[in-house]
Amino acid sequence: MSTARLLGVALLAPFLLWGGLACRSVVDQERRRIVGVIESGDGLLPLPILPDTVQAGVPFTATVSTFGSPCTRPDGTDVQTTGLVADLIPYDLLPPPETVCEASITAFPRSVTLIFTTQGAGLVRLHGSDFKGRPVTQQRPVTVR
Repeated sequence: MSTARLLGVALLAPFLLWGGLACRSVVDQERRRIVGVIESGDGLLPLPILPDTVQAGVPFTATVSTFGSPCTRPDGTDVQTTGLVADLIPYDLLPPPETVCEASITAFPRSVTLIFTTQGAGLVRLHGSDFKGRPVTQQRPVTVR
């Protein structure tokens, strides 16, 4: 390679590097996992949707919703059942920083399978946050026969 050509490449290298960094896609950045927002934006906390009565030892489905921008993505729900109490913590993935997204509130319902093994008065507790990041808990009773 000629000296002039090497010099040209050497002079362009910093600009090519800078250009590659400046054009980095927001897709390359990490999403952030958070405890889901369970407040609908109007101050209301929707109850988990589940049957009023379930059978002991038989799985049943509860539906819980989180809320966020259309760029938010649901990311699972942790479930811990102790006796007749089921604690649910839904998670969402926030878009990468600097992502331009529509300023509207979208619901992200998800189904969770639960099972109570003994009869009695059950309780399903949904743990999440409000739009200011403060912890919020919503609960719903269920009869287990």
